[in-house]
Amino acid sequence: MPGHVLEALVEADLTPNPYLGTHERDVQWVETVPWHLRAHIPNTGVDADSAVMCLEGIDTYASVFVNDAQVLSANNAHRSWTSSPFPVTADGWTIELRFDPVAARGQAALDAHGLVVPASNEAKPIGTQTSPMTRKPGYQFGWDWGPRLAGPGISGLMHLHPWNPQATEAPAPPVCTVIHVDSSLARVAVRRHEGWTLDITLEGYDVPYTWAGNEVWLEQPAMWWPADMGEHPMYEWTWTHLPSSTSHHHVLGMRTLAWVERPDGWGTSFQLEVNGMPVQARGANVVPPDFHQTQDGKRWKTLAEQARNANMNMVRVWGGGVYPPDAFFDACDEHGLLVWQDFMFACAMVPDDEEFTHNVRREAEEQVRRLTHHPSLALWCGNNEVERAWQSWGWQDMYDVHGPDSVRLAEAHHTMFYEVLPHVVSEESDAFYLPTSPTLDGRSGDEHAWEVWFGLEDFSYYSRHGGRFASEYGLQSLPSTHTLKEAGIDALTDEALQFRQRSRMDWLEPGFDGWDMMHHFMSKTTGAPAPEDLGDWIFKSQWTQAEGLRQALERHRTSDGRYAGSLYWSLNDVWPAVSWSTVDHAGRWKLAHYAAQRANAPRAALWVRQREDSLCFELFNDLPQRTSGTLQVSAKDFEGRILHETSVSLDVPARRSRLVNFGEMDVWRGQPYDTYLSWQWGDSSGVWSSSSALWCAPVEARLHEPFVQCTPTHEGFELSANTYVPLVQLTANVPGHWSNNGMALEPGQGCVVQFTPETPMAPADIHVVVRCQTTVPQ
Repeated sequence: MPGHVLEALVEADLTPNPYLGTHERDVQWVETVPWHLRAHIPNTGVDADSAVMCLEGIDTYASVFVNDAQVLSANNAHRSWTSSPFPVTADGWTIELRFDPVAARGQAALDAHGLVVPASNEAKPIGTQTSPMTRKPGYQFGWDWGPRLAGPGISGLMHLHPWNPQATEAPAPPVCTVIHVDSSLARVAVRRHEGWTLDITLEGYDVPYTWAGNEVWLEQPAMWWPADMGEHPMYEWTWTHLPSSTSHHHVLGMRTLAWVERPDGWGTSFQLEVNGMPVQARGANVVPPDFHQTQDGKRWKTLAEQARNANMNMVRVWGGGVYPPDAFFDACDEHGLLVWQDFMFACAMVPDDEEFTHNVRREAEEQVRRLTHHPSLALWCGNNEVERAWQSWGWQDMYDVHGPDSVRLAEAHHTMFYEVLPHVVSEESDAFYLPTSPTLDGRSGDEHAWEVWFGLEDFSYYSRHGGRFASEYGLQSLPSTHTLKEAGIDALTDEALQFRQRSRMDWLEPGFDGWDMMHHFMSKTTGAPAPEDLGDWIFKSQWTQAEGLRQALERHRTSDGRYAGSLYWSLNDVWPAVSWSTVDHAGRWKLAHYAAQRANAPRAALWVRQREDSLCFELFNDLPQRTSGTLQVSAKDFEGRILHETSVSLDVPARRSRLVNFGEMDVWRGQPYDTYLSWQWGDSSGVWSSSSALWCAPVEARLHEPFVQCTPTHEGFELSANTYVPLVQLTANVPGHWSNNGMALEPGQGCVVQFTPETPMAPADIHVVVRCQTTVPQ
């Protein structure tokens, strides 16, 4: 521990591993029985009459006993707990945690509530969906990308402290808000600072400051900027409360942050500004990095690094998971990675139980207070899709809640998300609060743009959907063969693979599922995969996902202010799955993660696809320095012969973009099935951004039979092709990471990529397969 009971059983060979094969089915019994965890803790120097125990995470219904005396009853996995005092003994303590089955306790609460609480993502009969009654990570009750494994465990550390009943209790710590910052002065408003003294340091050096009423002023501050836009210096603030001898430490970045909501031609903007500069949010949603190890700081830090490696500047922590540990937010602060943080509610209504509401209030106070001073924190959101579901998913009919029952549930929802949570946020922080995601009116706030995956829209939908900020959208793909083999899967027809497909869309056609949807989009994009050919399904599903997400990211980024952000679903997985992720559970990049890396580049030349009458490019320079260079654009046939070409030299100011119009589209497009578009942007020192694209879907183009040469060199693998290849997939006989993948190859223009195996080995033992229009073993 920390860990879950199921993990301990797997480690002891008492149950099969649910990540392998279909063993999820074989371990469902674990959540149905009570569990007792017992350990003896020696007294290694606690010098007091009494002690208390602090538990950072208990999942979920647990009674805690010390030397057979109950000291705590816990019922919320999203908050910490402190026991009542117990005697200090020379021999130490026998500590026992007695866990009740989650579903049984939840069912008792649901029965006592006397009214069903809708939760359509929990695949149980109506009346037995107990997840809304239990403060446990929602995904652990099952989702369309993960298993149901709702057993108990310990998700955080446990501490034992001396207890002094005479000690003065420390008040709530101060709350700091940066209200103004520029190169000469930072003004920080401080609430609740009475009785506290303050020390500030930066990189180990004391920082002078002055008090001006309830403000702290710092001269010539080092400003904190989002990723790519500047540096990310962190000031260390240490508060000391002398009466209680208590210290409170936090970091603070000198930045201002605002969400601008202003009427415009598309409705009302939802534009993030940091230090007064607009920020185009580029990123993804994240779920816990592992199903059970939900608070593993190292894994969470790796998630932040995976996001930054794809040039993201924001991630959304989705409300059906967990509040991440401090290590994640520290990494986001360090990298300039902004965080959209949901409260832990997703796709389910809430009960109107007073004790439940009080429990959530304590949870929210703790989490907001813990995270408020991180400069990476961009907003708090009340829930994921609860309001959308109540308004649009037919829950009233599905759950037969009408009249007074419907009013009762709606009032509970309003109390939680429009009263309790915003009050906590305003009391404990200066953060922006959004009641629900997505916003409902389609002309403001954010949108979950799912009409491609769940509604069969084509990729141009990403230029015309509602909302002003895309906070969810996505396409499924399969993970790598290495990841599948590690889960015991060798063939497309393996039951272990088929049963991991949890996406169902019966409203389109009875029995229509994620396999059908992947096949639909592959058929329209890359061509249908060969039946029962696992390698072809992996290649074409990843290619299709990469193309869809690339278009979404680029269409949102070049929308001339219509969409202020683009966060796809999702960055990662909680287990080896068929899912929407771009990095699989083993940490291996799918082709779409490379596509996101290119689309999100801080200095990028992007084709503005939605302008169909003329050929336009938008040049982005997110860096803090002006950029001067030349954009060269060519229309070519598939043999690389130039049919039309032009170039333009121009400056792009720091943290800005410029639109370039190259005239009527028909002049460039010519024969759209036999040509492609190629461009690069750079100066004499090198190329900053280069890319190419077909005028039509790859399946529609009259591509030539390719010959791709893959030659090992001392620098890596050199690739070249005799004809235009819109995408190549590189795979090796061993798992590892490619420096680039999923890129196009133009005739006569080679490229070199590096491969780093997960286990060091001789280069001669690495064998590469290149997939494109045909498979080319090397």
